[in-house]
Amino acid sequence: MLLRPRIVTILALMLPALLLAQGRGGGVPPVAAAPGTVNRSYVRENFTNFQYRTPMRDGVKLFTSVYVPT
Repeated sequence: MLLRPRIVTILALMLPALLLAQGRGGGVPPVAAAPGTVNRSYVRENFTNFQYRTPMRDGVKLFTSVYVPT
């Protein structure tokens, strides 16, 4: 019986934090670029690049670049 009021209380306490955090994007580059362009310096500073040749079923190897956040 006390579970429902506790859930409502927890949600009421968390709601302002959730609303305030909406505008914060940690992965957004500091300089806005035009749509479809890449901020290369931001990618170099914040991501590690791994390159693989992934074998496909037909025997062809697909070149794959994997970018992992650092």
